[in-house]
Amino acid sequence: MHFDSMVMRFDGTDAYVTVTYDLDTFARMYVLAFGTRHLESSFETIFSEYEEAKVIEIGYDTAIINLEDVSRSSGNYYLHDSRDLSTDIDSLRVIYPGGTSKTLTSVTETPNIFYGKE
Repeated sequence: MHFDSMVMRFDGTDAYVTVTYDLDTFARMYVLAFGTRHLESSFETIFSEYEEAKVIEIGYDTAIINLEDVSRSSGNYYLHDSRDLSTDIDSLRVIYPGGTSKTLTSVTETPNIFYGKE
């Protein structure tokens, strides 16, 4: 499985992640035969450093994951500490609550992030 991109959108202390990936021919045939739920362990591995990672949806080329309580409150800000992703993601786009975003390339961990409370 090759991970093309990941979009992380923060909302309070939670984050919602959309991962776009490519499957090789064998993996694609396996998924067609047995379904996408068998890919769930791959996403559990990527987000293993997050205590509350819940796979919401898995498709043939995208997955949506909810990460609960990944940021902590500090005054008027939320702080998100960097965490290892256990794989290489070609592109990571971080979307802050106000709508601004930052894109990083070739990442293996999430960056340290802070964002204001709304």
